[in-house]
Amino acid sequence: MSEPLWRKPHWFVSPHNFDARVQIPPHPVELHDITVRDGEECADVAFTVDDKVRIAEALARAGIRRMELFLIVPGWLEAVRAIMQRQLPLQLYVTWQPGRVERTLELGVRHVMVWHRILEEHQRHVLRRSRRELLDETAQQIEAARRAGCHVNLFINEASRAPLEDLQEVVAVARQAGAAAITVVDSFGVARPAAIALLVRQVIEWSALQVDVHCHNDFGLSTANVLAAYEAGATGLNVSVNGLGYRAGNAPLDEVVMALEILYGVKTGVRYEDLPVLSQLVTEITGLPVGYFKPVSGPGAFSMEQWTTGAAMEAAGTRPIAFPFEPEIIGRAPRVVVGKWSDAGAVAKKLADFGLGASADQVAVILDACQRAGVARHRPLHDDEFVALAVAGGATPL
Repeated sequence: MSEPLWRKPHWFVSPHNFDARVQIPPHPVELHDITVRDGEECADVAFTVDDKVRIAEALARAGIRRMELFLIVPGWLEAVRAIMQRQLPLQLYVTWQPGRVERTLELGVRHVMVWHRILEEHQRHVLRRSRRELLDETAQQIEAARRAGCHVNLFINEASRAPLEDLQEVVAVARQAGAAAITVVDSFGVARPAAIALLVRQVIEWSALQVDVHCHNDFGLSTANVLAAYEAGATGLNVSVNGLGYRAGNAPLDEVVMALEILYGVKTGVRYEDLPVLSQLVTEITGLPVGYFKPVSGPGAFSMEQWTTGAAMEAAGTRPIAFPFEPEIIGRAPRVVVGKWSDAGAVAKKLADFGLGASADQVAVILDACQRAGVARHRPLHDDEFVALAVAGGATPL
């Protein structure tokens, strides 16, 4: 007689997980690691090329077969080249960035993430473009990636806040343009597990494509939401070592792996014994303790390097859209720093904080200097460092 799924030599969990009334028949799943990609969005992290290579090698050794990189921080091309040269047994995904992605295709990359910003307020106040124009652009990017021989995954930013009819329209455009997969994104971690499951089921029904999920952890629900997505049929789960990512981070790789393996009976292909090794490596590289990303009270929960969206939403009178919930209701405030992933909005905010002014051209020069300095220092800039670069870039007292 075989051992029951809930009681093995090394664990004993609830037998009710495998009751026929609640059990989910295991289906294939791919863990899509975003430690490096979403780590670029973390306010207190700046990866070097060597850091990215070390993490990629460790992920491959542990059995992870998908990882993702951004193409919008200094050193992006060198990182892609170095990882591709190692011929690791994993698929490298990059964010589709016209003018840059072409160079990664020359290096052999064939998996891309095309982003679509679905939220109406973001389209109107930040991008200042029409819904139709953005849908057409998304279709064109998917088609261009398909012509280049790429597997295309459409990453629908803010999917969890969008009306279902808007989401259905984007999914239809993606399918018609030739996308192979769609990622349902809970950008601010504001959905319950049941809501994520609903969205996944709907996208599968509308598209019949592979559906992935990307869940942030601002309410401490990222692991629960990823597992709910799996139960609803998602086959690609975004995870991150130590939960690394923007604000309160993402679904932690170790939690998702162990839950799938032990609570669901799903074979992930990940080596359990390598999970602490991965955690220690990323802790060593980032200098951030595991608790940094704790929702609500953690140091990273309201830390950010970009502020263009925040400024636009403040100006439009819709500031809560820039957060999962406004930090002031718990006695906190946004912490905006400047570093490798900053935008012009962050530079403008910091200039204003220090009573400095600069032209748009000067802001661009200051931003470039700050991004490069952030990578070189392996962290965001201290205030005195920012002010020195700002003055060198032409900023003057107001």
